[in-house]
Amino acid sequence: MSIATGKGDYGSTNLFTGEKISKADLKVETYGTGDELISFLGWLKHDAKYFADFIEWVQIKLYKLNAVLASSAETKKNECVDNFEEDKQYSLDFFLSELEKEYGRLDGFIIPSETPPSSKADICRSICRRFERRVISLSAHEKIDKEILIFINRLSDVLFMMARVMAKREGGTTYGFKRTDT
Repeated sequence: MSIATGKGDYGSTNLFTGEKISKADLKVETYGTGDELISFLGWLKHDAKYFADFIEWVQIKLYKLNAVLASSAETKKNECVDNFEEDKQYSLDFFLSELEKEYGRLDGFIIPSETPPSSKADICRSICRRFERRVISLSAHEKIDKEILIFINRLSDVLFMMARVMAKREGGTTYGFKRTDT
């Protein structure tokens, strides 16, 4: 059986809950950005072996989050939110705290480029920030659970610090500047 159904050939797609919607809709753009993040995290996972389990957990969590965003029926959306919130294998706040302890104090802005793998983590962080902006835009049109917004925001912080720790572990050179230099 082919994955090509032909149903999307004319600019529409079906939501997780079955409703037909334009591929240009903000909802599709939003969960599409989440999908892009999932894919880039898969790319990062190959260079961040010591974070591979965590990254895989994040990818699965993002799939659950995308199910929420790709739903329109409130009952199905609530089921998806419950599924998203039940998965607490890792705490992003705890993980972030551990990364901050390992890296140490940040003295200013970092120019992403310390090592190729840390640069991949920074690309993931940038996509995560865009995903957050899309979810916030969508929240002006429909109710988005606050835990989703918190998760995405904290994830971008984790990805930033993950990049710094990866660079430190790999002996990368940090380039940056202090706020007073801007």
